[in-house]
Amino acid sequence: MLARAAKGPYGEPSETPQPLAPLGNGFGQYETDSVGSIQLSPDGQYLAIDGVREGGEQVWIYDTQRMTVSLQPPAVMGNFLHWLPGGHSFLYRPMFPMGPNAPMDGGGWNPGLWIVDAATGAHKNIDIGAPSASLIDAAASPDGSRIVYSTTPGLGMGSDTFLMRSDGSNRVHLFSTDGGAQSVVGLFAWSPDGKRIAYERISDSSTPFLPSGLWVMDSQGGGQQRLADADGGHGYAPVWSPDSHKIAFVVRTNVSDQRADVQEEALQSAIGVVDVDSGHSRLVGLPAQTGVQMSINPLWMSDSSSITFTAMNPANKVVGGTPRYWSADVLQDQSSPQPVPLTPAISHVVAEG
Repeated sequence: MLARAAKGPYGEPSETPQPLAPLGNGFGQYETDSVGSIQLSPDGQYLAIDGVREGGEQVWIYDTQRMTVSLQPPAVMGNFLHWLPGGHSFLYRPMFPMGPNAPMDGGGWNPGLWIVDAATGAHKNIDIGAPSASLIDAAASPDGSRIVYSTTPGLGMGSDTFLMRSDGSNRVHLFSTDGGAQSVVGLFAWSPDGKRIAYERISDSSTPFLPSGLWVMDSQGGGQQRLADADGGHGYAPVWSPDSHKIAFVVRTNVSDQRADVQEEALQSAIGVVDVDSGHSRLVGLPAQTGVQMSINPLWMSDSSSITFTAMNPANKVVGGTPRYWSADVLQDQSSPQPVPLTPAISHVVAEG
């Protein structure tokens, strides 16, 4: 069930969420069903909901004006990557056709990276020099003119990172990483001024939740710099401050606990904030501060001085979770700024995106 609440001054829900619509197609009826991400389009017209279910992923699109939900693109298994700037088209990784109504290109199934219109489900296929199953992540620059993306030939074989124009032309290979510790590149995030790209290097391993490294490079792929350790494998992307000088990201705080390498329920995390120019970083939302295991989903305020984040224990697959929203002034001259709670714990809610 999709629900919404009025937005408070710090981006937090200011009242109890009210139900809007079920996602449909039987989603949510099984413990294996989960929501991977929720992202509102730049024009505010559509909400993309990436649903993970046994056998693959699908994307539900909620029309905020008509208040309707539909699968887009239809008859395809695949996952949402990022919205393109300015409108309601998004980057999408198609994985499997679902029956005779699946959209094809040239009469066959040979996709790369799709640009999908959320309003109609229509798509444009971009040749990325590899099959869609090899695609790790892709993100468009703030002006929409370029796309950075990464691919991998398979487990233990590292990854390759490319930059191209948004129509697929002028594809340039930026760098390769060998297989092993922190060698799968993804979770791209362009700085708002378009000058730098943050990304994470995740361990190329069958162990799912090993720590990753947070890196940054310039918009042409040069000046690569490792900034900090980050949580790996849970899909929490780095978030730039509006002034393009700082990055907020999720940090695993129990790295020595090997249970959290393989069990999502054992994860403990906080929010890291790093100044990209100086490399100075600090933690906020530690379990000792919030009283719960996980701090996730940092959101910057417009003046780049504070963040809002979600703190919760791992969600129960049957009844959801009980997230609570917090705020922290990250300009304080402290190694670990003290967060302030904004809401009580909200029951039966899973906080994503």
